[in-house]
Amino acid sequence: MPFFKSTYTILTKQDDHEIFDPNWFDSDTVILPPKTKWSYDREMQIEDVDIWEILYEADAGKGIYAAYSPYAEFYLVTIGNDYRNPQKIINGFNYIGREWEVYYGPGSQQRVFQRAKELKIPLSLNNTWVDPDDLWLYQPQDNSKNFIFPNNFKI
Repeated sequence: MPFFKSTYTILTKQDDHEIFDPNWFDSDTVILPPKTKWSYDREMQIEDVDIWEILYEADAGKGIYAAYSPYAEFYLVTIGNDYRNPQKIINGFNYIGREWEVYYGPGSQQRVFQRAKELKIPLSLNNTWVDPDDLWLYQPQDNSKNFIFPNNFKI
């Protein structure tokens, strides 16, 4: 069963409760919170996410979360406790205590898996249905340089 948290809970009170509705246990099927789809008209920021799905969570401030509402290829990786840096204000709340990174857009899933390996965080692979309109987010990224020469260019 998936679990969900808010940005506030992840960054300030990681050991606190999930986003939970007690009536979810009244059904024999998995009931998920409502979600909206991100439009990709601009780059997503952590302030845009209301609900995160927990992919991995452990003590000492480590965790990996996927944006759920709005739903997008956007991941939050908390890599430990950080009490040296000044407070960050997000959505009017003061955040202090977590060191975090975000990954967004095409190829972000692969970058998160690579970062999880570096941090020795176990992540499992699951098959997921992807809407054909969103396949561009999951295509392998080509990091080679492409050069376009004008028609009259001579070597």
